[in-house]
Amino acid sequence: MEKRSGGKMWEIIPFMTMFLVEGCTIALTITAKSAMAIGMSQFVFVAYSNALSSVLLLVYCLIYHRDSMKMIFNRDLLTRFFLLGLTGITIAQNLAFTGLRDSSPIVVCAMGLLLPSFQFFLNLILRKAELKLRNKSTKIKIIGVLLSIMGAVMVAVYLGPSILNGPIIGPIMFHLKGSTKPFFIFISTTEEWMFGTFLLACATFFIAIWSIIQVSTFTRFPDMMVIVTCYTIFGTIQTFFVDIIANGDLNAWKLKWDLELLIIVLTAIFGTLVRSRIQAWIMSMKGPMYVAMFKPAGIFWANFFGESFFGTLCYGSVIGTIIVGVGYYTVLWGVKEEAKKAEQDSIKSASSDIKAPLLHNQNAQEQV
Repeated sequence: MEKRSGGKMWEIIPFMTMFLVEGCTIALTITAKSAMAIGMSQFVFVAYSNALSSVLLLVYCLIYHRDSMKMIFNRDLLTRFFLLGLTGITIAQNLAFTGLRDSSPIVVCAMGLLLPSFQFFLNLILRKAELKLRNKSTKIKIIGVLLSIMGAVMVAVYLGPSILNGPIIGPIMFHLKGSTKPFFIFISTTEEWMFGTFLLACATFFIAIWSIIQVSTFTRFPDMMVIVTCYTIFGTIQTFFVDIIANGDLNAWKLKWDLELLIIVLTAIFGTLVRSRIQAWIMSMKGPMYVAMFKPAGIFWANFFGESFFGTLCYGSVIGTIIVGVGYYTVLWGVKEEAKKAEQDSIKSASSDIKAPLLHNQNAQEQV
């Protein structure tokens, strides 16, 4: 009985951990949006948070991955690190936080769930996959992609009325000095709503490109922490260069001991050390598909925070995000079915290779 209860507990721990990680991610997203709403530049936020992440990752790798760090000075690897930093940080993060500024965390969830659909299209374009319409897995993935697109369009076009007149628990009563407006802000109903949604979708598209480059890089250099460290450093350098040009006001780069600095530190520590290590730990136990399954949990947390403390969620964004979530799981289902079929085909191929020489030997014996 003790083994069974221990086994059940060991199953619950990864589930609850991933669920809470998504909740913390949404909470930090709300905090970052709130800071940008009161004047913090998204370019400054991206540059400084990645700079701190680079320092933390570099120290970690010099302590625990020193041997691997000596092998990175290769032209092919350095080019890949440059492209990973460009697509995953310089382009994707700046687009994402600019889009967040003009939308809401639940839109971030919706556009992030388009990732498998973009990966499906990119694999077809790059001829890494074939469009076999007769296959069950392909049909499932196409249905998932169509659902994701429908949901994303609904999120972008239709905001709809508020679900409730006010927050369920109560507003977070926190104000900055000299201001009567609350610090924490969930949604921005501005004219740039559709543009912000479009920027978030573009950010997800570049993350899809980044993920393809990352997978191929990992096959050549199988030390993920060193890969993350190197492309974060490249991305930070690129981001400072691009963002100083984009944000010409040098005063915006002066940090003070206030909430903006706290948000930058928390985002860097959580995103760099906490979330990446937890995901790597759970991937080693459950596989990458298990971690991917928890991405739509952000919908729950966005709804929970939005209605509990802000009361500003709208029907259009919630329903559209749920549809995108269904599409996300449908595409993952198609990917799983494709992997299952490939495994079955390899087993059949292996068994036929074994049977062939046996039959050959049997025929030879009969002839004798």
